[in-house]
Amino acid sequence: MPNEPATISPAQQVAAAPQVQPVPQLPTALKEWALVCDLLMSGRMSVLFRKGGINEKGFWVEAEQFLLFPTYFHQNRDKVRPEFRSEFDAALSSAPSEGTLRVPALARVVAAIPVARNDGVYELEDLHPYTREQVDLRLEFRPKKPLVLLAVETVPLRAPMDVPVLERYAGCSSWVPLEIGAFERGEPVLPRAEVEQTAARVRAAVS
Repeated sequence: MPNEPATISPAQQVAAAPQVQPVPQLPTALKEWALVCDLLMSGRMSVLFRKGGINEKGFWVEAEQFLLFPTYFHQNRDKVRPEFRSEFDAALSSAPSEGTLRVPALARVVAAIPVARNDGVYELEDLHPYTREQVDLRLEFRPKKPLVLLAVETVPLRAPMDVPVLERYAGCSSWVPLEIGAFERGEPVLPRAEVEQTAARVRAAVS
């Protein structure tokens, strides 16, 4: 009697099938002025003023935790108040060599607050370095889209990470998936409770 073909159970078929490994997701980074990144690192800022890039239809939170991507291209000394200009100069002079991105920290979102009352933003001058003209410019850009005030908890890396600037990072976009190796995080710059208190103040001013 001829041998009958062996029957393979569904469980055996699954076990025998080649296993497809998931592609690791790259960490998300948010582009922000180098000066602002420095102020976040020093604890002098914990709220980001965001409207979205020219190629975007507004600003939205793509990641609850993200790396900071310091930028220099759109920074302008005249857009910050005089008391911040020495720090502006220091941020510019400490820029890494061309083609290198220096990642200093990650940030965790505490609150994302869309501005419903523009006048309330003027009550928050102590939370940012911008001139009144720069604040107005951000409010007036795409007036149907709200300015978003992003309260964040900043966590420095144990050591800043230098990575190559890739061509796909270019352009006026807020968020980029960042190719970066393993990094070790330090301790938050400010207690989360303090950032939550600031977020509550912001919400009361602009909602």
